[in-house]
Amino acid sequence: MRLLQLLASLILTTENVSAFSTSCPLNGNGVVIPSSLSRSNKKKSFHPNHISSCSKTQLFESSSIEEGLSTEVDVDALLKYHGSIAIQMGLICLLFKGFDTVYDVVLGSPENIPTLALFPIFYALSLKSRVFNPLDNERPNIKKAIEGSDETEDEPPSRGFNDRTMPSWTPPGIVFPIMWVLIIGSIRAYTAALVWQNDGHVFFHPALLALMFHLSVGDVWNTMNNRERRFGAAVTGVLCVTLSAANAAYQFYTVDEFAGNLLGSVPMIWFAVATSLITDTWKINPSPDTGEPEPLYPFVRDDVDKQTRFAWFN
Repeated sequence: MRLLQLLASLILTTENVSAFSTSCPLNGNGVVIPSSLSRSNKKKSFHPNHISSCSKTQLFESSSIEEGLSTEVDVDALLKYHGSIAIQMGLICLLFKGFDTVYDVVLGSPENIPTLALFPIFYALSLKSRVFNPLDNERPNIKKAIEGSDETEDEPPSRGFNDRTMPSWTPPGIVFPIMWVLIIGSIRAYTAALVWQNDGHVFFHPALLALMFHLSVGDVWNTMNNRERRFGAAVTGVLCVTLSAANAAYQFYTVDEFAGNLLGSVPMIWFAVATSLITDTWKINPSPDTGEPEPLYPFVRDDVDKQTRFAWFN
């Protein structure tokens, strides 16, 4: 019987040795020594159950740590992000083709249309491009952003402003609608109208589609940052938004130098500020499970409210 007990102890020790820490050391013969014995008399006898208890404790702790650090890539979210951009760009391409057909057939001479007449079309697209995106990409509440109001019993905080810890240097809430609505939106609309006016009078133009792609990437980023609160993925996302904005400015420059320079001036400066703000926000909002900053990519989460979903189909 003693021989069987010893044999069982040795097998159990071999299988679980990788799970032990210094709290369950081994003696010279490869047998586990409980921590209570390792600091005192190692010659005292002990029961094999000590080994089983110690190994189970270590394995349980190891499993808990692994669960807390789980950062499995959310493939479903990535597919939906890319799919939503494809859907949005497809719908915008159809819209632009329709515009070109209407201008050619109905108006006959689109070159006679003044630049300012196109401003409302591109301005609306700049502010409301998300209507073509199937994701839930609700924008932050402008009123709450301006007032800086916090969560109350009657209504939740504004997504993107008061639902997270913000860096101390965050601009006042009123700055955001001024920049996005009045300045950035107006610059996009005016420069897009210049491109349309100076190169073929067509909407289905590579430069204009580059701007629409930039807006599509921005809509997906808005979903990650404001709707899903993926602080790590939002850092990577805002970099993609910035690169797509630089590409749009370059495409505009190849058509009209003034339009390209204007689109690449104030907007790019603002994107640099936004990138720094999003990065700092990521750093000071660690994961509640690990206490560390989230991964810079979408990862699987259990919170149903923060999972990626198509708003159109739910």
